[in-house]
Amino acid sequence: MNREPATLIILAGGESKRMGFPKHRLTVDGELVINRLHRRLGPLFVEAIVVGRDIEDLPPNVRVSEDHYTLRSPLVGIHAGLSASTTDLCFVVACDMPYIEPPLVEFLLSQSDGFDVVVPIVRGHYEPLCAIYRRGCLPAIEQHIGNGVLKVSKLYGLVDVREVSEKYVLEHDLVLTSFANLNVLNHAEGGLLPGTTCFTH
Repeated sequence: MNREPATLIILAGGESKRMGFPKHRLTVDGELVINRLHRRLGPLFVEAIVVGRDIEDLPPNVRVSEDHYTLRSPLVGIHAGLSASTTDLCFVVACDMPYIEPPLVEFLLSQSDGFDVVVPIVRGHYEPLCAIYRRGCLPAIEQHIGNGVLKVSKLYGLVDVREVSEKYVLEHDLVLTSFANLNVLNHAEGGLLPGTTCFTH
């Protein structure tokens, strides 16, 4: 690994109102989504952190970090992950995005020099939960949370951001598979996707 070492942060979130159960209990082809993300992306990183509560059945050496705030927002989860990281550079992904392509993640990491955030723009919108963040973002995140500003993209006005256009994303993910969101897809289909189930004890 010639580039700067980085941490994988997986946001497990809480119970999905659309799905009716915690997102982290979803499986894809019989594999828990968190385990799938770690298996596919873990080799790119020096450590992995899952942000959430009551998370079980994790791969070895994966740490768990809980939110520092009672507010529920992905921004709060990003804060917890960055706070727990031992590296400055981190990649944040939501656990309901299990199809992230490793070459895309590697490309985003390669674009991080001199920037606090590297974020893809897909279909005209930021993808803040498939993005690079540095620990240096923590003061700005804490400022926003303290002011009740919880939309992740609002952070970008306070830090140095490299926007990655869809043109360059497509060079590393030809059909934008990385941005398939189980929460949205399951809701649209009226049920779980083929090969996707809810894992229960």
